[in-house]
Amino acid sequence: MPDANKVSELTSQALDQFESTNSVSALVRQAHRIASLRHDYAGQVWFMLQVRDLTTSTKPDPEDLRALRGKLIALLGDDAGQREYAKQTLSYEATRERLDLPGKIHGTSVDQIETMLAQLERGYNSMDIPANLSAADAFHLTHDRNKAQARLMPMIGSLSNILSKVRQVVHDYLVTTEAELESGRTDSSFFDRVYARVNSLLNQYAPEAAEKFVAARERVTADDPEAISHALTSCRRMIKALADKPYPATREKRTGVDGVSRSMTDDAYRNRLLRYVQETVGKHKSGEVLQAVIADLGARLNALDELSSKGVHADPSLDEAHTCVIHLSSGW
Repeated sequence: MPDANKVSELTSQALDQFESTNSVSALVRQAHRIASLRHDYAGQVWFMLQVRDLTTSTKPDPEDLRALRGKLIALLGDDAGQREYAKQTLSYEATRERLDLPGKIHGTSVDQIETMLAQLERGYNSMDIPANLSAADAFHLTHDRNKAQARLMPMIGSLSNILSKVRQVVHDYLVTTEAELESGRTDSSFFDRVYARVNSLLNQYAPEAAEKFVAARERVTADDPEAISHALTSCRRMIKALADKPYPATREKRTGVDGVSRSMTDDAYRNRLLRYVQETVGKHKSGEVLQAVIADLGARLNALDELSSKGVHADPSLDEAHTCVIHLSSGW
């Protein structure tokens, strides 16, 4: 989790600049950055849709959007994750409805829409009638100009309406973010649902790990160096408690999919978690896919274990504690 002061500063800057800039695409990019820093994966879907040209894609959604959808499913569960993705997609489509073509949406990027609108407005305003024409010629040119402007007006109005709606949604997002930050929240309210799901799953499958997770969340909100250290220690204990439940410690060694023999002792809880995943996921995945799953999980565990170790061996920061708790949420 980034420095809360930094996120707050970026949010204040975006709101301060809101009325002084006509560039909706710049505002969208600012808000997208803030959503990314706060790990607001739901909000990121909407912003990413706004900055992508979906008319040129050969697939329903670009790779980065599919990755975000996968993240939502991992965090919220399959049904809830799919619903959240669909909600953000529908919200995007609501801002892209075309007034000139009812029932259609404008699928180009917000930046392209701004460029197109500027070109249409220049064309509309450049249709001047020369002053030295005869009355008949002036009449015909005026008639032709009015017809051309009449054709442009629906398109100009439609694009202006789209940009106005996008601008309003961005403003609402920034105001909500500012209120959350001022109330002491550094993570997005999106994580309320994530924490609820993690708590539910841990209580169902590993109650002791659930207790450690709750303790970590409570301690990370305290403005106290000792509490921060305890939060990281709780993260470490949660990982171990999570391993103890499905794969209790033994004195044996087991060979992983990479051919390496690893100890399954009490202190080797990362090895035991990886072994559990290998035995469980391995029933449903091919060898190549399983190795990728194990490699990814192993990297996550190593990073989390190194970070949580600071609760014992170093002077941790509040940002590090927040990062550990959030990554634990998104890792399971």
